Amino acid sequence: MDKAYYAEKGLFVGITAIICAFYFFAPTLFTFKSSLIEQNGTVGNLQIYYTRVESSRGSKSIKSELKFTLNSTQSVYVLMKNIGQSRFNERFENLEKELKVSGRATVWIKKNQKHEYKPTVFKIADRNGKVIYDFEESKSHSRFGFLISFAMGIFGIGLWLRHKYWKKSAHNIASY
Repeated sequence: MDKAYYAEKGLFVGITAIICAFYFFAPTLFTFKSSLIEQNGTVGNLQIYYTRVESSRGSKSIKSELKFTLNSTQSVYVLMKNIGQSRFNERFENLEKELKVSGRATVWIKKNQKHEYKPTVFKIADRNGKVIYDFEESKSHSRFGFLISFAMGIFGIGLWLRHKYWKKSAHNIASY
């Protein structure tokens, strides 16, 4: 078994995982409330979609998406969640009902995504200002992904560092 080969693979996986953590998860996780803007309007094109997703390993799961528009913007607001083998996302079904009953909504997005077609949704309130999807709920998915990716990155880099420097320092200590 060539330990140097696996240590180099660990370094590659570690660096890639850390890049993924900061590219995919950090922009949502490290967003502050002060960097958000409100968009108000009448809710339109409100629908939930369930899509079967197959991974490269052959396992299947279901992705649920809650999509809607506001008449005052050109954006499509999307909430997405992988629900595993379940055929029903109770949280999105409840959100859909609340938005239908309300008819109007306020959505908070990043200022710099104001003109994007599908901005990241951080918070949703109904016509009365009652928050039905909050800031912490939107960030909770990114928190888990960031922590797993970052930990995997640190482990991979640590594996490489241990292989590269631990033997030499242990050998040097033994020679004293």
